[in-house]
Amino acid sequence: MSASSAPTSLAGATCLVVGATDPKSIGYTCAAKLVELGAEVCIVGRDADKVESASRSLSAHASSGGGSAKEVSGVVGDLKQPDTMASVFQHVMSTTSWDRLDVLIVSVGNGKSEYLGLDPQKADDYRMSFDVAVLSPQFLVDAAVPYLAMSPQRGGGSVVVVGSMAPLVPWPDTAPYNYARAAQNCMVETLAFRHRMDGIRVNAVLPSCIHTGALDLMATKKGKTVEEYAKLRAEAQPTGRNGTPEEVADAVLFLASGTSSYLTGELMKVGGGLHLSSWFNRPKITKEFVGNTDEIDESASYDSIHNQD
Repeated sequence: MSASSAPTSLAGATCLVVGATDPKSIGYTCAAKLVELGAEVCIVGRDADKVESASRSLSAHASSGGGSAKEVSGVVGDLKQPDTMASVFQHVMSTTSWDRLDVLIVSVGNGKSEYLGLDPQKADDYRMSFDVAVLSPQFLVDAAVPYLAMSPQRGGGSVVVVGSMAPLVPWPDTAPYNYARAAQNCMVETLAFRHRMDGIRVNAVLPSCIHTGALDLMATKKGKTVEEYAKLRAEAQPTGRNGTPEEVADAVLFLASGTSSYLTGELMKVGGGLHLSSWFNRPKITKEFVGNTDEIDESASYDSIHNQD
């Protein structure tokens, strides 16, 4: 099949989404959108009960859309255990009976968010972050290569990693997360170049602050309501709002589809322009998390502070 005549649609595509058990997450949203498009979907998560619940929910979502959507499969796998990734992938292929893989989406996290437990003074937290963000995705891709190479999609098999803007706009207290995500970006580019002639594309999306379930957990940790904390985080964004999982998922599906067939090794920012400045644009969030800002007028706007004559 020539590149020009190969399919660009994800209807009927075989798609594995890793990290898709939380209905408020980016991974779950990607899986739901794939189902809506008529793709065959399998999800992976570390909690067996959540995998089963999410699979049922996504299958019901598929059924409600009519057509010939298939039941969504689920497999248990823990990204904190990189050495198990090859066997997890083989379990996926045996569970689904797929003979090829068109799309691999890896939406990684650490199960508690970078703001809810990672300690920049503990070596184990750096190791865990690296395992989750780099080694496990790397080993999953390694196991998937022979199957991705068989994809008939235009541009070939597609790997999309959901990364983070953290390495580009690093928050001081989240060093383990920042370093792991920076290494993840290098992994994406390395894999893209390694497999450039194998009919496999590897890309990433880099979200900034997205209102997922993790943000709700952060609000509780900070002793704030979800609305208060979401507003605070929105004030740190150049656009004045937080992103949504749907907005990130749209970018993921673009990279996953044959529509982006000439893109590989891309680190696509989905950050509302955050890279154009920094977290420290907004005095209120600086005061909240850094302190030593008694001289800052919290009512002052960004423009009034930074656009003075």
